[in-house]
Amino acid sequence: MSFLKKIKKNRFITGIRRFIIYAVSMAACFIVKILPWKIVVKIGRALGLFAFYIVRYARKRTVDNLARVFSGVKSEREIRLIAKNVYKNICITSLEFPKMPHMTDAEFFAATDYKKEQIDYLWELLKREKGVIFASAHMGNWEMLAEFGARLGFNMSILFKPSTNPYLNKIWFGLRGNNKLIDISKDLSSVVRRLRANEVICLLFDENARNRGIMLDFFGKPASTYKGPAYFALKTGCPIVCLYFIRKKEDARHKFIIERTVWPERTGNLEQDMLHILKQMNESLEQVIRQYPEQWNWIYKRW
Repeated sequence: MSFLKKIKKNRFITGIRRFIIYAVSMAACFIVKILPWKIVVKIGRALGLFAFYIVRYARKRTVDNLARVFSGVKSEREIRLIAKNVYKNICITSLEFPKMPHMTDAEFFAATDYKKEQIDYLWELLKREKGVIFASAHMGNWEMLAEFGARLGFNMSILFKPSTNPYLNKIWFGLRGNNKLIDISKDLSSVVRRLRANEVICLLFDENARNRGIMLDFFGKPASTYKGPAYFALKTGCPIVCLYFIRKKEDARHKFIIERTVWPERTGNLEQDMLHILKQMNESLEQVIRQYPEQWNWIYKRW
């Protein structure tokens, strides 16, 4: 092991590094809290462009992921431009997240573009009394969904995986104060109980499940996909609503999209039934990404 790696793995050094990240994050949260929404977006856009040129390793992965999907469809120049906008979107979202809890309902809903019919539809699903899964992805501003649901009065639980930095978890829990939380590394059994109590489960389904998932095509390439959403839907009979918040370039607002509803169908073959659901969810995400490629998290190692 090299000297630098030994330093990196040292517990004392790790503790100091984590606290510094926490202190910087707290300072950023305080500044963002007092700034107008549109200024937060402008700062995030500038930081994203700066990060694109500084973070080389992640930049290469982003460009490689985009080329994996769009090679032969988009030019190298187009792919690089999308990659820049990916960085901008992620940085803007990172700053919008700590801003949202400090906004009034009027301010928050002024930043969203949605139709009453969409919300009525979600409430209608709950009248079936089987619960509902709100399934989204690291697309647009994915953090808006939990805040949006809480402000509309949905009884929601957010599935999350805690950070290895306990200080950052403290911040995250504070920002999620309007929702119940379920740590997926500890307590997945409560998901079924809450769905059966006719509650809403909110989750992101686009992460790499590694050896805990099932391999499915995603943009024509095999990707390990979590089986959880399909299993929960089949277990309780609840529908899965694939929905997203897409960033609107012209006015710093976000468009709420309900792309499709996936209904669980039990045939007696659990594996095939789960595959049927998960394929529909992946198709939903693919369709939205093709429309807004710059708004998905291509930095992530999905394949």
